[in-house]
Amino acid sequence: MNVSVVIPTYFRHEDLAELFDSLLAQTFKPFEVIVVDDTPTSAIENLCEKYRTKFMNKDVELIYLRNPRKRSAAVARNVGVEKARGDIILFLDSDVVLFPDFIEKIVEVFKENPSALGVQGYIVNMNVRHSKFNYLRDLFNKIFFAHYRRPKNSCRLYEYPLFLTKIINCEWLSGANFALRREVFDEFRFDENLAGYSFMEDVLFSHSIFKKYPKSLFMTPYAKCIHKFSPKKYVRNDVLEEHKRRCRKYVLKKLFGFRGTLLYYWQNIGLLILEVLRPLKRVGYYLKRKANL
Repeated sequence: MNVSVVIPTYFRHEDLAELFDSLLAQTFKPFEVIVVDDTPTSAIENLCEKYRTKFMNKDVELIYLRNPRKRSAAVARNVGVEKARGDIILFLDSDVVLFPDFIEKIVEVFKENPSALGVQGYIVNMNVRHSKFNYLRDLFNKIFFAHYRRPKNSCRLYEYPLFLTKIINCEWLSGANFALRREVFDEFRFDENLAGYSFMEDVLFSHSIFKKYPKSLFMTPYAKCIHKFSPKKYVRNDVLEEHKRRCRKYVLKKLFGFRGTLLYYWQNIGLLILEVLRPLKRVGYYLKRKANL
């Protein structure tokens, strides 16, 4: 079972170097790593040149592609698919670091489950201490159908498990790390209308697969990775937030039609309430610190 790795990237050359090192340390090596670059400088290309021999010494081909179309993670993923030759195509964000047996454990799930079309690993740093504010936020997000952390072993749409102790079926795949059988792309493609920072392109793509092929998506706790959630330095926060709102509305409408539009506005109510409550988090920290003095 051959594995192609596809990595869309926009700047983040330091993060990408760390990801490269974790790929070189894998117990199950991919036979090719494809970097699709949206960066306007030569930093990523130079980094790939630096690492090409290191990958070659591990019998892995490192392929650098400049995205020939509009800047978009969704477009970059499609470009990578067009170039990839593997039986399994593994998508990774450039700010991810893999545990050494990550690919080995992903491949095991495909081998043990012939019905599996997609498999994702587990982001271990999502398992963070559950403060009172985080609990309140997750409760509100659950009520308003926004992303929230499920306590254990569940990954329905908008859920992510706080603890994962076994391989489970899931309803969506996180774009940070997920693998798909090549034949999936005979029927599905990433939506290229999601330009720039393609927020929720992973949800639209993977939940579309789930809707047609239930029980075909899996999450395994044995393929571990760290997602650093590196800041998006090249976009103003207000511009990014407005862009994310537009993407969210588009994705929900594509998935659920008119119900998706209603869901979008319902989510906005919940997000507004959370913004109003956010100062209480700072007050709580202040009072706790004062009590400890």
